[in-house]
Amino acid sequence: MNRLSGISKGLHRHMFNSAEHYGLTLTIKDMPRPKKLPLIGTKLDFMLAGRGTRLHDYIDKRHKQLGSIFTETLSGNTDLVFISDANLMKSLFLNLEGKYPVHILPEPWVLYEKLYDFKRGLFFMNGEEWLENRRKMNKHLLRENSDTWLETPIKETVKNFVGKWKNRAAGASCVISNLDLELYKLSTDVIIKVLLGADSKLLESRQYEDLISIFSQDVKKIFQTTTKLYGLPLNLCQRLNIKVWTDFKESVDSSIFLAQKIVNEILLNKDKTNGLIRKLSDDNVSDEIIKKIAIDFVIAAGDTTAYSTFWSLLMLSENKESVKDIRKNGCSFVKHVVKETMRLYPVAPFLTRILPEECLLGPYKINKGTPIIASIYTSGRDEHNFTNAHMFLPYRWDRNDPRKADLKNHVPSATLPFALGARTCIGKRIAMMQLTEVIEQIVNNFNFKIHNGENVKPITCQVLVPDRHVELYLTSKEI
Repeated sequence: MNRLSGISKGLHRHMFNSAEHYGLTLTIKDMPRPKKLPLIGTKLDFMLAGRGTRLHDYIDKRHKQLGSIFTETLSGNTDLVFISDANLMKSLFLNLEGKYPVHILPEPWVLYEKLYDFKRGLFFMNGEEWLENRRKMNKHLLRENSDTWLETPIKETVKNFVGKWKNRAAGASCVISNLDLELYKLSTDVIIKVLLGADSKLLESRQYEDLISIFSQDVKKIFQTTTKLYGLPLNLCQRLNIKVWTDFKESVDSSIFLAQKIVNEILLNKDKTNGLIRKLSDDNVSDEIIKKIAIDFVIAAGDTTAYSTFWSLLMLSENKESVKDIRKNGCSFVKHVVKETMRLYPVAPFLTRILPEECLLGPYKINKGTPIIASIYTSGRDEHNFTNAHMFLPYRWDRNDPRKADLKNHVPSATLPFALGARTCIGKRIAMMQLTEVIEQIVNNFNFKIHNGENVKPITCQVLVPDRHVELYLTSKEI
């Protein structure tokens, strides 16, 4: 099977070169696609593979079967184009996405917005509205001096979080039984402190901590129910009030209500703060737009950074040499750990764009409006891009590490956890600062092991999450 797969890939690369050499123009009709059954196409394959929860595995197997670019129709009637070639992905994000990049939104989120006329933030905006507000956010979150004002609220929040774990582990070991929820709460708290700014005491209370806990559970439920709805007849589920839809709606209702409560409190007292909300207000952004952006920002924070932290801790739990490297080399090696974790477990296993114009993608002429999906789970685990691709080797990111000499293949652009181009993740600096800080502090303060972590597999829940419940065992390093 491996030999046939290799032959298929070789033929596909030869086809790319031949098409370009002879000036042939291929279309989506010429693109590799899986065999279909009459009427239902490949929907049965998709359902048997686990539907949304195993989508990353399903598409990874398709790439191994069909090559680095193929087309398939999954839950709807639209041909989706999947790519895993690093050069094609770079071309998509840097050359083809256009001035106003548009991505695919989860259908349940779109339907909710339409039904209840709730206008959302940057993630949902397009066109000039998106560009105008995105530029204002870039100014504060992505420019070179952004780290200066972000550092204090992020580091202080992480320090307080780890401090609570230290108190629990003082004089003995302790077990973090709800690890994912704890990390959700941390990620949410970090974003809120970024909205507030350094030194603000505005939301410090026992009630605030309880609110964060409830909010984190609700946001987690949004992502879980969104995945369960994937591939189902959404409008019918909504009209019949099927439980998975009502669970989704209730979790969104509650999350928005709680996020509004937090953001409204900050807006009412913005003169006492110096965080992102105050900065946007000083830029003459209206309170209405600030609310939209900030509420989305808070809701989006939980899953992405929480599970990136989880996968990093799992990898370190199983790789004690990397723990030693962190304790020896500090922050610089932690960054390699985060990059390596995100290569194996990207924040989102797929990145999407909808083509704004007819264009060439490799040898194929693709029509305007075609959805293109970059399979970064596959590209990050491809041996052509990374030697020993399925191994956790953080030193592969260190140019000066002598161990790197044994790793022949290293294509950084094959792993794009935050995407590229104009619509790159707006929170990537916050995420990297938080991840680096929390991992370094945990490693330097504790000896730890994830119980029941052997052979944990990722499942798709908008982001990659573990397929089972695990517990984190902590022992203070001072013991």
